Amino acid sequence: MTSEQHTPLTLGNLDARVGRRQALKIGGLTVSLAALVAACGDDRTGDTAPGRVGNAPKVESLPDYPVNDVVLLRTASSLENTAVLVYETAQELGVLEGDVATLVERLIEEHTATSAEMGELTEAAGGIAWTSTNPWIMERSIRPMFATILVSDDPARDVVNLAITFENMAAATHQTLTSLLSETDQRLAVANASAQEARNSATIVLEAYGTARRVSPALLGEEVVNADGLIARFAIETTFGSVAQQDLNLGAADVNGTRTSFVVATPAANSLIYEELTES
Repeated sequence: MTSEQHTPLTLGNLDARVGRRQALKIGGLTVSLAALVAACGDDRTGDTAPGRVGNAPKVESLPDYPVNDVVLLRTASSLENTAVLVYETAQELGVLEGDVATLVERLIEEHTATSAEMGELTEAAGGIAWTSTNPWIMERSIRPMFATILVSDDPARDVVNLAITFENMAAATHQTLTSLLSETDQRLAVANASAQEARNSATIVLEAYGTARRVSPALLGEEVVNADGLIARFAIETTFGSVAQQDLNLGAADVNGTRTSFVVATPAANSLIYEELTES
């Protein structure tokens, strides 16, 4: 391939770069674009705005909603409510047994209490408490995940890994909020929630996978082995609390040993619960 092929296409170099065969390929043209432009003359008039192709609707700018303490606290509540729904759905599937099933009951109580606390702080800040799940995360993450789990080769394993990942994401979210909220009582509440949810994740790992998963080999300078298309999770995975996105593999493996992959990240502009949003 020559460097000429990387030169941007212009009216000046069109004839040199588009031969007869190429012209036929791009639409049966027998006259160059340069010739067509010349034939139109220099006295053309009309709208100089860029043209539109097709009937696509006009792109509207996204609304610029303010992000304040109320929005952040409502978003925190939405994550807690989503966690409750995740665990209640896991109970309905009936795939968890023994100590893990008992742990889930406790986690539901904890997330419900944290949601209520975030709601009280929201109202104290002059807002309306959010009592529903996070619609963006539900639509784009939780529902597709459970759809995958329902046809999984091991639903119990996948529910456990989803719970670990969601607790980590919630902990990371509250950790981030400690530097964004303006009031001391708000920052203290989310800091405590972050610590609690980090402990929740570690507890789930130990209950489900045993003490062999206490510390990630990466912290010891060793390689983490992800076997059978699954991401190995550990009670302690990093030296400090991470706010990075979480990768999660669910469902049955295909012929190549690949499972359905998801990315779970802390809320961004598209998943915040703005004051303009109302519950249905």
